[in-house]
Amino acid sequence: MRETGCDAGTPLTAGELPASIRDRVVALAQEPVAAVPAVFHVRLPFFDRREERQADELLAAVPLEREGNLIRAMLPPAAATRDIAATCALADPLWRDAPGERDAAYFPRWQKVSLTLQRWLRDRIAEEYFRDPARLEDRADCYPMIVYQACRPYYGRPRTEFTYDLRDFPWCEETLASSWRLTGRGLQRVMGGLEARLRASGNEQLARRYSPVWFEDVLVAVQRRPKLYADLLAREAAVINAVIDLGTQPKVDSVNRSSKIINQQLRKIHGPKDALDLRSLGYAVFEEASRALAQHAAGGSEGVADSGPLQDSNVRAARSPDYRIAC
Repeated sequence: MRETGCDAGTPLTAGELPASIRDRVVALAQEPVAAVPAVFHVRLPFFDRREERQADELLAAVPLEREGNLIRAMLPPAAATRDIAATCALADPLWRDAPGERDAAYFPRWQKVSLTLQRWLRDRIAEEYFRDPARLEDRADCYPMIVYQACRPYYGRPRTEFTYDLRDFPWCEETLASSWRLTGRGLQRVMGGLEARLRASGNEQLARRYSPVWFEDVLVAVQRRPKLYADLLAREAAVINAVIDLGTQPKVDSVNRSSKIINQQLRKIHGPKDALDLRSLGYAVFEEASRALAQHAAGGSEGVADSGPLQDSNVRAARSPDYRIAC
């Protein structure tokens, strides 16, 4: 795929391949396998007009790998995000035919994408953060991540608001308050998983500090110092808005702009100390967005409204304190 066109499906002999990759492609095609395919698919990275002028030089530096009858470029996370963004915007009918802002289908379609990405990002970012058990020793840093994973999704506001707006932090008390309202059940679920994980590793003393009975203390701690929590929500909003911007304007300029924003936002998560580089999630962000678009197109669902305080009316009332508090 290039800015000036697409050669996908164009049959070539080995001798017609670009000189910068010809020998490596032939060597990969000759690797011994049980059944040698007659046709190989060669997948090269996206090039815009500027990059096309130095395509041979760029391709010479790109490693290749083979999987079955597919030979493809092995891209670093940032480049892979840009590559799939170009594929979505310039080749996928779901993205190319997305409704404009004046279309009646605009809000419900991208609301579905926003809700899907909010839930997915919170689970994946928290999963990556807690992958290292040593992080659980610093509860001051863990508490914002716990609240972030459990916070309420933002259902949007027609016609163009799809994420929490925290650009005026710290003067956004109402936005922050709405994000952690009625999150007790979610906090207990997240903390219960961490407690079980610590008990399984034999760290009983720290496991007690993550017991679900302390969920109110965790929320109060984050409410007193919400900076790290607000930063997580702001980065999430920037990623989702970049995806929607690409869908609204599926052009090469949008590809470069959206992929740059996403890579910047995922490069340093939950910093400044011991920040995570999660640019590897950028590729999957577009996969999830494409899946949400496909589900919406197949189901034709309407917009989902936030029903306010009664949204979680099935949640049980608070019960008596857990007996372990006394200990």
